[in-house]
Amino acid sequence: MLLNYLKIALRNIKRHSLRSFIHVLGLSIGIAACFVIYNLVSYEYSFDTFHPEKEKINRLTTLTTNGVEDWPNPGSPIPLAEAVRNEMKSAEAVTQLYTIRCLVESADKEDNYGITNKAVFTDPQYFEFFKYEWLAGNPASLEDAYTVVLTQSKAEKYFGNTTLNNIVGKELIYTDTIRVTVAGVVADLKEQTDLIFTDFLSYSTILNNPHIRKFRNVDDWETVNSSAQLFVKVDPTETELAKRELLAITDKNIEEDGNWTTTFDLEPLNQLHFSDNYAFHTADKSTLNGLIAIAFFILIIACINFINLETAQSKLRTKEVAVRKTLGSSRKQLVSQFLTETYILIITSIVLAIFMSELGIIYFKEVLPENFNFSYFTFWNLLFLLGLSLIVLLFSGFYPASILSGFSPIKALRSTQSAGRRFNFQYFLRKNLIVFQFASSIAFIIVILGISAQINYLMEKEVGFNKEAVLHINTPFKDSLSKTELLKAKLESIAGVKNVALSSDMLISNSLWTTSVDYEINGQKEEINIQSKIGDTSYLGLYEVPILAGRNFTTDETEIVVNEAALEKLGILDPQDALGKTVLYDSSNLSIVGVIPNIHTESMYEAIRPMMMGYDKRNLFTVNVKLASNVDVTGIVDQMKDTYKKVYPNETYEFQFLDETVEDFYRSEVRLQKVLFFATSIAILISCLGLFGLASFTIAQRTKEISIRKVLGASISSILVLISKEYALLIGISFVVAIYPAWYFMSEWLGNFQFRMDTPVSIYLLAGGIAFLLSIGIVALHSLKAANSNPAEVLKDE
Repeated sequence: MLLNYLKIALRNIKRHSLRSFIHVLGLSIGIAACFVIYNLVSYEYSFDTFHPEKEKINRLTTLTTNGVEDWPNPGSPIPLAEAVRNEMKSAEAVTQLYTIRCLVESADKEDNYGITNKAVFTDPQYFEFFKYEWLAGNPASLEDAYTVVLTQSKAEKYFGNTTLNNIVGKELIYTDTIRVTVAGVVADLKEQTDLIFTDFLSYSTILNNPHIRKFRNVDDWETVNSSAQLFVKVDPTETELAKRELLAITDKNIEEDGNWTTTFDLEPLNQLHFSDNYAFHTADKSTLNGLIAIAFFILIIACINFINLETAQSKLRTKEVAVRKTLGSSRKQLVSQFLTETYILIITSIVLAIFMSELGIIYFKEVLPENFNFSYFTFWNLLFLLGLSLIVLLFSGFYPASILSGFSPIKALRSTQSAGRRFNFQYFLRKNLIVFQFASSIAFIIVILGISAQINYLMEKEVGFNKEAVLHINTPFKDSLSKTELLKAKLESIAGVKNVALSSDMLISNSLWTTSVDYEINGQKEEINIQSKIGDTSYLGLYEVPILAGRNFTTDETEIVVNEAALEKLGILDPQDALGKTVLYDSSNLSIVGVIPNIHTESMYEAIRPMMMGYDKRNLFTVNVKLASNVDVTGIVDQMKDTYKKVYPNETYEFQFLDETVEDFYRSEVRLQKVLFFATSIAILISCLGLFGLASFTIAQRTKEISIRKVLGASISSILVLISKEYALLIGISFVVAIYPAWYFMSEWLGNFQFRMDTPVSIYLLAGGIAFLLSIGIVALHSLKAANSNPAEVLKDE
């Protein structure tokens, strides 16, 4: 019986080749999108799932707030670890770590292994939390100060082919001063993980070295550094108890300062990949959910195509159904026959979808995670494709099969299957599905046009200063000012370099340094939260920041320049009135010597903050370089690189153009734009494929009507209008339906930006116009062919 079903199904597929092609192409696109997105979502959720008791592992995070703004931090004060060990009964185990970026050298300093950002100070308990295979030594190796455990790859890099047991006991030097002994070797993690560490230095090294202890603020409850992190094991059933215990520890050790409060929270290990992690590949759950929704909609549109085309062509198979029923076929057998035919099309679509998936991965290479790859024929992928094929079969095939198998043999053979003027559910459903398809496509078009317009707005909006031809590079953190100034002098001597300035960071960046100052307003002392920028006397001039009142600051560290937003907070209306006024910062009186406009120092996501700017010789570790116009940029940058390497031979920083840095602020938006453009193209393609097949069939059914109208004197244009007006009405309804969801999405997305465009009505009209022209063009193409046919040929048998 099954073999017979297959033979008949293949025969019908071959007979209706155009219909089959449209089905396979539409379904394969939808399945390919679902398949790639399923693997991407699986990949992003696969990180650090292999550790024992993973459900118990939490990172303690810190939230500092002044009641107006929040400053979340993945780190925590170092003293918190000891307090948790002693006072948090729900904590089954505790481990702490401190990430560092440092230079690694051989014991005799003859071999330089370069800078690593994968070194960490930690304790033996770290290896109880996270699963590593020990090749030499054991976790107790990290109990002693000045010891280090290496991964196998790092051990081979540092010591070549030396056997692992012989590596134990050898010495290395970190950060130029910390001499440590190798106490163990672990295998590199092969699973997906955000724990990228390769050099594990003993935490007791920090605790037993007075200089490091002071530098790292080991005893300071007020210092929260993202490098200092704490993990605890807490049973999920005791999460609320753990939070109450953390609150008690906070109340005991941290005093509230005015409106400023600090709280600690538990971040489960499975959220690490979606938060601040060590691999710098942070996944976004909302993006993943959006991708899932996109895949769902594309597949739904493809399935709707299938249903529409099958139900529209059902009349062609009424006599086949009638004959089979007359010969004894039951409705159950007919449903099985039609579902078999559908399933063959689905399997064919899956095979094609696998090839399309590879093309999709190539297209989205820049958008996908760097290490993202998957095997097509794993157990879970095959199970997913099997499940998806059954879902598509149920959704796409069951309704058409039930319609086809329900025809009455007598009416079918007499050609009286039509229900006359009675309500026709098939017709009603088909029109509504067309509306859904095109409403989805139009909504996609509106969104992609809106996102593109906002990205253009962000890129073109004036930031308030000149960022053109500016490059920047970092020097080692807390390096000597004399060395940094030496680099500045050498760069200034390069022909084509217009200006060089030292600062804490670029004038516009993603980093944010805020503090508070005291100021007397109406006889009362007020505390004001303010952004701080540090630079030398060339800083404002390099960026060509205009000065509204006063002058630039000097190397006198008590002088500051403020922006207009700061004046508003200080209650000063006229910039001239601000000159000479003082604010209290960390027991020092700072004098306002100049006022600048409100310039953008962050992305357009953020509002312009009150800001002060001044000189501080301790925080000048960013070098800003302004190039002259009409110069050989490539040649000058090469000279700058050589100069930097001569001053800092061990550093791996590279010069970056500030324009590129600003563009990076909106990398996620550009990625979203690319994904939605692809989704929009696919949705339109599938919808047009369905309309092409549906129009081809329905117009073929009206060929005789068109010929009679031509004989009676109807013009080709009137025939085109007659046939097209029904589809034009459906597209119009689709446009109306699409407006609200597209508007809602755009409003929610634009709400993330403090600076955003006003969505123009033209975007909606353009989206509707594109859909209208495409659909009417497809219908008109078929209509024109039918209208140009010879009535004599069509009606010769009547």
